[in-house]
Amino acid sequence: MKTTKKTVRIHPRKMVVCSPAAIEKKMEHDRDFFQWTRDQMKFLKKKEFTKLDIDNLIEEIESWGNSERNAIESYMIVLFIHLLKIDYQPAMRCNSWENSIENAKFRIKRLINKNPSLSKEVSEVIPDAYYSAKLQASSETGLDKKTFPKECPWTSEKLFPELNKKMKKK
Repeated sequence: MKTTKKTVRIHPRKMVVCSPAAIEKKMEHDRDFFQWTRDQMKFLKKKEFTKLDIDNLIEEIESWGNSERNAIESYMIVLFIHLLKIDYQPAMRCNSWENSIENAKFRIKRLINKNPSLSKEVSEVIPDAYYSAKLQASSETGLDKKTFPKECPWTSEKLFPELNKKMKKK
């Protein structure tokens, strides 16, 4: 009976029991990420699936998806900051605020056109994005954060009516 030596590795969020080979793969990933990506690509192209670092590939793929969602949230924050500034400091309104709003909407629509499943994420990120935007708008305008509505006054339907039409057609 063959026994495999296992090693316990503590991950920041969980404790994992790994084989020495898995630990070595993790070290490769952490030591030289660029080289690790090249190796994984080579294994995939050659269909050498047993050589793939599956655990780290799963983490990286998950991270790619999260980065797209995070980009939506980031653009939503910029959008809300400038919408708040326009609503609460109309005398200060300027072209750069208008351009920023237009650019944020364009970027969000572009991300969703490339990744249609992200459209449902817009509504999901609104509360956190609005809260961050409210804090930043307060800092930038000098207005107390209590000046702004507690809940976001804009819905994804109001901000992106054309995206909602597309979703209803599906």
